Amino acid sequence: MFADYLVYPNDEMKEKMITAYGLENLYNGTILNAGYPRNAIFFDRESEKNVRKKLKLENKQVIVYMPTWRGLMTKKKQDEQFKEIIELMRYMEENLRDDQVFYVKMHILVQKDLKFGDFKHIKNFPSGMEAYEVLNIADVLVTDYSSVFFDFANTKKKIALYTYDEEEYMSSRGFYYSLNELPFPKTYTPKELLNEINTPKNYDDAEFLKKFCTYDNIEAPKALVDYVLEGKESKYVKPEKLKHNGKDNTLIYGSTLALNGITSSLLSLLNAIDLEKENISFCFRQAAIKHNPLRLKKLPANMDVFPISSGFIYSFRETIAYVLFYKFNINTRFVRKYIDRLYKREVIRLFGNAKFDKVIHFTGYEKTVTGLLQRFNAKRAIFVHSDMVSEVKGKGNQHYKTLKEAYNNYDKVVAVSEDIVGSIKKISGRDDNIVVVENAHDFKSILKKMNGEIKFNDKTLSNVSENILKKLLDMDYTKFINIGRFSPEKGQKRLIDAFNKFYMKNNNSILIIIGGYGKLYEELLEYIKRLDCRYNVILIRNIDNPFPILKRCDLFILSSFYEALGLALLEADTCGIPCISTDVKGPRGFMKKYNGTLVENSEEGILQGMNDFMNGKVKCMNFDAKAHNQKVREEYEAIFK
Repeated sequence: MFADYLVYPNDEMKEKMITAYGLENLYNGTILNAGYPRNAIFFDRESEKNVRKKLKLENKQVIVYMPTWRGLMTKKKQDEQFKEIIELMRYMEENLRDDQVFYVKMHILVQKDLKFGDFKHIKNFPSGMEAYEVLNIADVLVTDYSSVFFDFANTKKKIALYTYDEEEYMSSRGFYYSLNELPFPKTYTPKELLNEINTPKNYDDAEFLKKFCTYDNIEAPKALVDYVLEGKESKYVKPEKLKHNGKDNTLIYGSTLALNGITSSLLSLLNAIDLEKENISFCFRQAAIKHNPLRLKKLPANMDVFPISSGFIYSFRETIAYVLFYKFNINTRFVRKYIDRLYKREVIRLFGNAKFDKVIHFTGYEKTVTGLLQRFNAKRAIFVHSDMVSEVKGKGNQHYKTLKEAYNNYDKVVAVSEDIVGSIKKISGRDDNIVVVENAHDFKSILKKMNGEIKFNDKTLSNVSENILKKLLDMDYTKFINIGRFSPEKGQKRLIDAFNKFYMKNNNSILIIIGGYGKLYEELLEYIKRLDCRYNVILIRNIDNPFPILKRCDLFILSSFYEALGLALLEADTCGIPCISTDVKGPRGFMKKYNGTLVENSEEGILQGMNDFMNGKVKCMNFDAKAHNQKVREEYEAIFK
C-alpha cells in the first residue's frame, strides 16, 4: 500500500497478486507492466560467457538444483528433507558424467548443513556472486514448486521438476496452478530426474513464455529507472491505474475473533448487511491472531483482510505523553500534541496510502486502537456493546479519558441497544452523534448448528466429561442454562447460589454454564465444591458449538448485573427455549418488546424466575429474527446519514 509503483512482468501475475493482496479498490499508486530488472540477466549472453569462464565451466553442462524452502520448522520435518537431498546428491554423484556439474542451492537453514567435500560432480552454489548471474549459466534448472522457473524460463533452456513430495506439499500449501498445466517434465525419483537431465529439451513452452514472461527483456532496468526517476516513456514500460468499482471502502476493526459475544455480534452483522454495497476490509492485530489464523475463516468469503502488522513505534516525547495520559490521566497541551502526532504517524505507517471512506471500530475496546482509528481521514464510527459507565466503575478495564475523547471525536457513536444510550451520554456529555444499531442475529446459522453433535474440542475445559454431559442431558431433569464469558458482570456466582436454593427442593435439576473465556472459570469450579448442588452444576469453558446443548435445555437464564443486550437471549429463542433475564439496561428493552420475562436484578429474583418457570409462567418470546435483521440492515446503512 505504500508503494508508488508496483511492477508486474505479465498480466497473469498482476491479476493474481492484486487479488491476493486485496489491492483492487485500495491501491492508489501506479501499476507498471514491465520486465523485472532481475530477469534482464537472462537475456545477456555475454554475461553467461564471462561467468562460465570465471568458474572454469566452458566445456561443462551446468545443472542447478534450486527447490523452494518448505518452511519446515520442526526438527523431524527438516531431517526428512535433509535426508532426501543427501540421497539425491549421492545418486547424482555416482551417475553424472565428468562433463556435468550439479550445483545445489537450498534455503540457508538447510544449505549450511550440507557438506560438499566428498563430491566431485556436486558443488555448493557459488557465493560472492549474484544468484541470478550464476543461474544464467545453467543448461538445466531443476526445481519443484519454486517461482524461480517463471524467471528462468526467459532463457528458453530446459527446466525439469523434481516433485517427490507433490501430494504432501499440495495438501499443506496448495498451488495457484496445477503442475499438469505447466509444460515442464515432472520427475519423482533421482533416476527419473537424471534421465530428464540427459534428455534434450523436448517440450513446447511458447504459450508459457507468452503468458508468464510477457514483458521481460534486457532493457527492463534502464526503462524502469528512466520512467520512475525521469518520467521518460518507452515501449518497455506500460503504466496503468487500477479501476476501482466506485463503492465506498470500509475498514472494520474486529479484534481477534475470539469466542465471545462481540465476535458473534460482528459475524451476525456481516451476515445481515448487504456486502455488495461496499468494499469491506476486516482489520485485526496480526500478533494477536497469529496463533489462531483459522479464525479468519469465520469471515464472509468476499471480505478482504487488513492486519495491523506491528506494534506502535514511539519517540521519546511520545512515550512520555503516552504514560502521562494512560497511566496518570494527565491531558495537557503537550500530551495531546504528542499523542495526536503518534497516532497520525502510525495510521500512515500501518495503512500506507490505502484510502478508506469509512472506518468502524466495532469492538469499541482497546484504548490504543481507539486512539489510532480516531485519527483516520474518513467517516469514523465506534460501537458500544455495554454500559461503559458500569464497566469503568465495576471492572476498571476501560480508560475513561479515552472513551470520553472518542465519544466526542468519532463522527458517530453506535449503541447496540437503546438502553445504553444514557451511559454513553454520561461519558461524552452529548447525544447528537449517538445512533442505535441493534445486534443482528444469524438465526440461519443457529438453526443449522443446534442440530449438530455435542462435541468438546482439545481446548475445552469442564468439570464433567463429554459422555457424562450427554447422559445428563438425556435424563428427565429440569435443565437451566447460561451462556456468557466467565466474568463478574455476568452474575454467574449469584446464579449458582440461586440454583443451589432451587436444588434443595428440586433435586432432579441441573445448571449448565458455558463460557468462551474469562477469569472466573477456576474460581467458580472451586466455589461449587462446597455447595449441596455441586454435582448438578456443569461448567464448560471453550466449546466450538454450544447450541446442541442449548437446544436440549428447558430455560435460558441471563443473570448479568449489566449488559448491552445479551445475544444469547436471541440464540436461545431461536432454539425454542424460554428465557428469563435480570431487569437491567440492555436486555430490558428487548425483553419488553418481545414479551420476554424479566426478573428482579438479584439472587432472589433469579430464584423466583426459576420457580415461575416450573409453575408454567415463563413462555417463549415472539421475536421475529428475519424482520429484526432487516431493521438492523437499515440502521447500519443509516449510520453516517
